[in-house]
This record gives sequence, structure tokens and C-alpha cells, in this order.
Amino acid sequence: MAPEDDATVEVTVSALQVAADIGVYSHEHGRAQPLLVDVAVRITAPTADRLEQSIDYQRIADDAHALALDRTALIETYAMRLAQRCLAHPRAMAVEVRVSKAGTLRGGLAGTRVVLTRAPG
Repeated sequence: MAPEDDATVEVTVSALQVAADIGVYSHEHGRAQPLLVDVAVRITAPTADRLEQSIDYQRIADDAHALALDRTALIETYAMRLAQRCLAHPRAMAVEVRVSKAGTLRGGLAGTRVVLTRAPG
């Protein structure tokens, strides 16, 4: 592969279903609730056809599931923590995490979106 010097790609995980101990109300404590997670991580385009040149999708999914085990009140907090973990990957330049919580609204989803960008340099 010979990408342009400034070429980037997005590694995405979409519609990942996660059971999380999440919510601010007492009736939500101690019971897993369904979250729908979408993640897009922007990286420098790979120069070789090797996993080390990208980010493993499974790592993103594993991080999402691991964070769901920790008691969290807000989906905003959960989304920020997941975004920070993704951005910690050495190849990550930027990350967008969307989290929706089913059953929060009658006939719809409530959610949040977090975007983080690595500072240049």
C-alpha cells in the first residue's frame, strides 16, 4: 500500500449491543440495561497490510463491554470513557462515540455523542 502522506481511514464499530449497569434513578441500579454503541476512530492510513497498522475492532468492542461492567450514572460519562480509551491507541487521531439507551423514552432512544481529537505534535 502506498497511501498519500495525509491519507486517513476510519475504523468503525456499529450497532454494538452492550448490557451496562447505567442510570441515575434507583430503579436502574444493579440491573443491566441495553446500550447501542457506535464508534469511529480516525487513523493514519496503513502503509502495510497488517493489523498493527490499524486498530483491532475486537479491542474497541472489548473496551465497550468492560466499561459497561462499571457502575455509571450517565451515558455521557460512559461515552467519554470509551472515547478516551480509543484515543489512547497510538494510531488514533480522532474518535467519535455515539451511545443510545433503549427504553429511556417512549417510542425512541436517548443518547449522546462524544468527539475527541488528539492534540497535534
